[in-house]
Amino acid sequence: MFFVKYLDILNSLQFVFVATVPAFVLKLCFFIILLKRSADFIRIEKYFYLLLAIVLGSMFSDFAWLTKIISKLFLPAFDFRIVFLIIRLAWVLFIIQYQALALFIENLVEQKYALPLRQRFFCLISGIFCVIFLMIAIFDYDCVDFKDRFYLEPFFQDLSVVYVLFPLILPSVFLVLQRIKGEGIPSLLKKQIAILMKGFIIPLLVADFIQMCPFKLRPLEAFAHNYIAVGFTTIALTLAIYFCARKIFCLRFLNIKNYVQQPMNINFINDFKGALEQLGSVANFRELNHVVQQFFKETFFIMAGKTRLYLRQQDKHGSTNKLSQEEQESVIALVEAFLATHAKVIEPILKEEKIFIYDEIEFTHFYDMCETSTIILQFLRAIDADIFLPIYEQGKLIGYVIVERYSRPGNFYNSVESDEFIVFGSYLGNIINLLQNKRLDLLIEQEQYLRNELYQKHQEVNQYKESIRSFVRKSKVSQVGILFYKNRHFVYGNQAAKELISLNVNTQQGHPMVQALWRIAQHVESFKSPQSAIVKDAASESNLVISAVPHLVQNNVIVTVSLPDISDTLRYYIDSLRDSSEWDYLLYLQTTQSGKLVNKLIPGAGPSFLNFKIELLKLALGNKAILLTMADQDLRSVAEIIHHISLREILHTITLQGPSHDFDTAIALFGMNPIFGIEARERQALLEKLHSVGTLFIKNIHFLDLETQESLALFIRYGYYTIFKSDQKMVSDVRIICSSNQNLSLLAQEGKFSKALLNELKATSLSMPSLIALPEDELQQLTDGFIEQALSSDVLQHMLTLTEKEKNSLVINRPVSLQDLKMRVQQLLVKKSQKNLVYQEIPFNTDYDTSDPDLIAAARLGKQALKDSKTMIFLWNKFNKNQNKISAFLGVNRSSVNRRCKEYNLL
Repeated sequence: MFFVKYLDILNSLQFVFVATVPAFVLKLCFFIILLKRSADFIRIEKYFYLLLAIVLGSMFSDFAWLTKIISKLFLPAFDFRIVFLIIRLAWVLFIIQYQALALFIENLVEQKYALPLRQRFFCLISGIFCVIFLMIAIFDYDCVDFKDRFYLEPFFQDLSVVYVLFPLILPSVFLVLQRIKGEGIPSLLKKQIAILMKGFIIPLLVADFIQMCPFKLRPLEAFAHNYIAVGFTTIALTLAIYFCARKIFCLRFLNIKNYVQQPMNINFINDFKGALEQLGSVANFRELNHVVQQFFKETFFIMAGKTRLYLRQQDKHGSTNKLSQEEQESVIALVEAFLATHAKVIEPILKEEKIFIYDEIEFTHFYDMCETSTIILQFLRAIDADIFLPIYEQGKLIGYVIVERYSRPGNFYNSVESDEFIVFGSYLGNIINLLQNKRLDLLIEQEQYLRNELYQKHQEVNQYKESIRSFVRKSKVSQVGILFYKNRHFVYGNQAAKELISLNVNTQQGHPMVQALWRIAQHVESFKSPQSAIVKDAASESNLVISAVPHLVQNNVIVTVSLPDISDTLRYYIDSLRDSSEWDYLLYLQTTQSGKLVNKLIPGAGPSFLNFKIELLKLALGNKAILLTMADQDLRSVAEIIHHISLREILHTITLQGPSHDFDTAIALFGMNPIFGIEARERQALLEKLHSVGTLFIKNIHFLDLETQESLALFIRYGYYTIFKSDQKMVSDVRIICSSNQNLSLLAQEGKFSKALLNELKATSLSMPSLIALPEDELQQLTDGFIEQALSSDVLQHMLTLTEKEKNSLVINRPVSLQDLKMRVQQLLVKKSQKNLVYQEIPFNTDYDTSDPDLIAAARLGKQALKDSKTMIFLWNKFNKNQNKISAFLGVNRSSVNRRCKEYNLL
């Protein structure tokens, strides 16, 4: 019973309706696309009209089915005479569809199709059938009852089905199949015909045969209409048409597309990147040919032996010299003869198209013959080539790549691959030119420059993202605190003010933030004009925007406190920039972790040091070698900041105390040729040891011997070095930082310093502003910043505020370095705390004397660092396994350090 019920569902008009709607929609979309595409054709070929007739006929058959089903199921009152009219018109279009199909497939395989006598006879018969069905539709229009219908109508319907399925279409199919087996049919067209036969024509014939024949072969009443066959064949034919159209139109069917279409190869970038790396290391043309073959094999799946690179070598008079390889002479002779004979015709096309693909040209030539395509096809057949890729350099043909015929059977080269061929050929032209002119160093230098630029841009993008994220986080918790100032007293106006300002503004007047708050409020109270400033909250280490306006009615001052946004950050500092286009680095300084490290090293925000910090951050985000010019005491801290921002793991320092006259430094840097002994083999070069993980800091670079300076310059410029006393090249990406207190330009003029190394370093040199010549207000800003850093608690900061006299002592006897200023500030604070008998109560920051970010992080953990194994291992290595130094640094007992070291297996 279940099977019978299921069979009844399938053998119903509802099932046919569900199957026919998608078929009709698909054909309608297809028809509309063809009409739109026809507007782009300069000349519409006759086979295009035939295709429209085929689609229209098939679509009208589906429309007739839908009309019949809708009238029976949904609109029983609908005039059935109209339904009969549409059905009889569908029989007319059914005949036209098959006649057009027969002519269409025959047209495809003929360059100039002339209507044969056979087809003229069939056109006459098809016309007679069409006239018969039209006459029946007109004169039998009012007959609704089946009994009153023209009694020969079923006979003509059966006869027309037999006619179109056998005498009309089968001979055309047979002739087309015979034609594509012969010569002169393009491979693309053969592929199209094969897809058309398998994907459309055969399914169409089978579907129509199954739909029509059961009317006569099954007399059973249950299957009188055979809706099962109609529904399933419609579904199968719809799927066949969809997949056939997807495949065949990608192969330039009817020249709707100019090239074979295919999805982009997502691995091309990786393959091209690998090829670039190999091309950068080639030393001769034999290696170059091997790289080309490997690239074509891995990217386009062409066998290595099927691809050849040929070079045209010019002598002094410009004549072409043949290459010495015997196997290449015949090909080169054919190519050169072709180029010489047809130069005026071919050269403009070759420069415009940039590649000859045999299948594409053959297919175009088949439907649109011309003298140019004839010559090109003759040339490609003569050299037996699927692809001829010319290689140009500065408008001159210097070589070409030839891919042999049938190198990829059954697969055609699509438009994406064509573009990839051209891109590779363009780059190959530069390589060949460099090889021919012995200028490989320019290519390697360019690659090193691009790598450095790419790294710089990547770091800048990361900084930009981090900066934007910081503002997004602030916007989510944005709140504005309100305070009222009157009679030298502040009153909190809301809870947000207490949360943003963690200090007691009425009692802790020595704190820099509180001082700024009082200063702004008193200024507004005195001059009745708005004031604003950005101050730093020591508790949260974030900036706050303080704005104050007078309240003229109540005679007080309204102060607002909020977190800064982008405009606030820029407004207060952008006027101090030498180059206003560097405002993005100004944001990075204020919002990113790298910028905070730089600000901790230099807490001042005056114009001199602000521009220096931006330059420091910009160089630190790159990967280029840096020359530091500053006081010796500040070198280490700046180098550590650059090292940390560069995300390196190991910082290795070489300190040169005097001129080096031996090669110990060179051997340490570049390694030694193994033939010089066991020690040379076992000793690893620093550039190899620090590769991808380290930073090399060379102090007093001017003491390095000239030969080592030249080798170092080559490494910085090209990214590879040569092992000392060897020709072996090694690649490394160690970050180089150098320092010198000498005038290197003057030393280079005197021949005491390498000009090559100077040229590499002077582009990325960093010079710190002199504290001796620093404006007084900037020096005071630095002093205040170091005071905040030195004290880890705000409780007694108001007692330790330096007086104007104490600050003037720093101005009169100026420090020579930032480290010197930090120490003198700390000494003044210690002296002041002892004088006020609060030295024991003042907790000084343990990270004050260091600029190493990792040490700063450990210092902030304090005794909690003992519980972190990773931090303890770092301190153990940093302080050379000295437990006393670790305990002093963390402010804990030595026994606690000893116990933790045993626990972590450090002892």
